[in-house]
Amino acid sequence: MPYPVDLHSHTTASDGLYTPTQVVERAAQRGVQVLAISDHDTIDGLAEAQTVGQRLGIEIIPAIEFSTRIEQAKHFIGTHLLGYFINPTSPILQETIAKVKQGRIDQKTKQIELLQSFGFDIPVAEVFATADGVPGRPHIAAILMERNPGKFATIQQIFDEYLAVGKKAHTVRQFVLTVGEAIALVKQSGGVPVLAHPAAYGSNVDPIVAVQNAHAEGAAGVEVFYPYQLRQRNSDDWIPRIEQVAAELNLLKTGGTDFHGRPNEKVDLGDMGLTHHQFATFKQSWQ
Repeated sequence: MPYPVDLHSHTTASDGLYTPTQVVERAAQRGVQVLAISDHDTIDGLAEAQTVGQRLGIEIIPAIEFSTRIEQAKHFIGTHLLGYFINPTSPILQETIAKVKQGRIDQKTKQIELLQSFGFDIPVAEVFATADGVPGRPHIAAILMERNPGKFATIQQIFDEYLAVGKKAHTVRQFVLTVGEAIALVKQSGGVPVLAHPAAYGSNVDPIVAVQNAHAEGAAGVEVFYPYQLRQRNSDDWIPRIEQVAAELNLLKTGGTDFHGRPNEKVDLGDMGLTHHQFATFKQSWQ
């Protein structure tokens, strides 16, 4: 039976394949009663999701997932910082999101142009047309696969050879927040900063050290309950270990599926998350 609370989902406003309306409708079908819309570096899908949530009786939590600058010494490599209960009208939040958005546009354009230089058929305009906001690497990979038949066996191959960090078509954003800056921004916007899926960043990151350093930077919580095994990003054995360090550091505990709605995704809304009691504890601690 699905969890009633899922605090990690994405829509077409970032790199999800379902519109905000479709994500909330899917949540209702699955029995999810509390859903966080946590798109990458944007809140563009939030208002639509809240409107549908009101109609369907689902509590929509305003959230965001910031990508952050690499800080190897702190074990922040590809680290994502979640912000919950943010005020979407916060001027500093809106100003920073605008800067981040332009940085994402410039980065994705350069990545597509690099792929073109390698001889691939991939028009910039077509990639950008696939997303309501700024396209993510999954959008780039999907168009690359579609327009270059026979070149790749899987989407994962595209990431492994071209789009993953350090690969042929990966480029670094000119404007990107550090983990500490993202934490401060979430707090300034009235929200709760939470380190996302600490055991999902690869072998160069020690999840426990990452949690400890995020706590030192001011994070209030950590995403403990995450479907690592279903996402083939690590072993679920990490969940009790991260839960233990969260208790030791007095960090709030969150959880969710990281739902994107992709065809090959083995995780559906509510497959991981919180119980009503766990969510009440999290919400009360924030209030």
